Amino acid sequence: MIDYQNLSNLPEINFKSKDRPKLEELARYIDCLKKDLFDDKWSTATKKHIKASLVLYIRTMQKQLAPNGAHYHVATRLSVKQHLEHPIPQTKIVTAYLHDKLTAEQVLQMPLCIIDDADKHILEGEWQTVATWQYPFKRYQLAGYDRIIKSVRGEVINFETWSLDDHFKMIGYNESMDTTNT
Repeated sequence: MIDYQNLSNLPEINFKSKDRPKLEELARYIDCLKKDLFDDKWSTATKKHIKASLVLYIRTMQKQLAPNGAHYHVATRLSVKQHLEHPIPQTKIVTAYLHDKLTAEQVLQMPLCIIDDADKHILEGEWQTVATWQYPFKRYQLAGYDRIIKSVRGEVINFETWSLDDHFKMIGYNESMDTTNT
């Protein structure tokens, strides 16, 4: 039986910190969720929800770890409403991670780009499937997206030649990334 009287004045539990979480700790937590996803103690129905939680957590942490919520942005905004875009679609990123082709640290640092909401339709549909790992912005070019994208450092991104390795170098992530087999 629930003692309703004792539920009214419980102190809220908070963990206050002004520090950003460490990449290594977040990666370990994601690896724990992944381990649970493949644990036979959970039903398929529960695994579906574990995966949904994992995907949502990854998306949230990617935004928190990226400078100002994204690594890249459209140079000239035409509309007020923005869209956070994954140059490599998130489903491909998570699938590669679940197949042990990417580390959790790599997943957390995948490129994020802010574009105008009105432009997101250009990159939807078939253009979500033609993304390449080596040159993540190449699909922008193939889709006919002609706006200028800049990195957080102010560099103009060449859709044809900007590589995932260039991205990792830009953010200071030094673990090499072999994108030929993913």
